[in-house]
Amino acid sequence: MSALEDAVRRALDSASREQIVQRVVDTLPARPSADRPGRIRSGLQGKAAKVSVSLPTDLTEAVRTRTGAGGFSRYVTEAVQERMRLDLLEELSAELTAEFGPVDDELIRQAVTEWPDYQHE
Repeated sequence: MSALEDAVRRALDSASREQIVQRVVDTLPARPSADRPGRIRSGLQGKAAKVSVSLPTDLTEAVRTRTGAGGFSRYVTEAVQERMRLDLLEELSAELTAEFGPVDDELIRQAVTEWPDYQHE
């Protein structure tokens, strides 16, 4: 058993499922909004600030076509929020790897096969 697997098992044994789920939810920067189910509300709340960004013309036109009138800012905001979540997950992964070492390839293969939508070849 790898050091990481051993540490995860010890942590899971010392807390309830609800505590673990709540800790994961609290760690993520965004969570579903109660007033808009299915939508993401940023963990970074506050007033909106008008900023200027440069985007390729083709991309700008594609976003405007997709979002319609008034949806451009929301679309870009949601994209930036998603990128922030991915960056934070990457940072967490790097911290865990530094502390416990890399995850064993066999454990990754096992986890993939246990995923609900895994397609056996």
